[in-house]
Amino acid sequence: MRLRVLALAILLGMAATTVAAQQTWVAVADDGGDAVGYAVGMGTREAAEMTALGECGNGCSVKLVGVARCVAYVRSDIGDASGYAAGADLDAVRQLAWSDCNRRVAGNTCRVRAAQCFQ
Repeated sequence: MRLRVLALAILLGMAATTVAAQQTWVAVADDGGDAVGYAVGMGTREAAEMTALGECGNGCSVKLVGVARCVAYVRSDIGDASGYAAGADLDAVRQLAWSDCNRRVAGNTCRVRAAQCFQ
């Protein structure tokens, strides 16, 4: 019995280590206009933020950062609105970001500008 408990504890520990090793960060940065940068699959929050800001350029700020596999950025130039989302599924984050943008502007003018998952 003790051997089984010990074996189970070892397996659970290995599984927890594997999950922790697979934790990835995403981020989106924009300048409120045309410039956007995003990061997926980063090992730390700081790396995700720096990558997104580096891709976006001067005048940008981080709008979304979190532990996730996928990220999406949606923008409406007509309504000057943006939407952001992160999660495990690309279609789901696209929809969430689109909904986030469209609740700020009339007429469904938001369009997906970036959406990607870490493989």
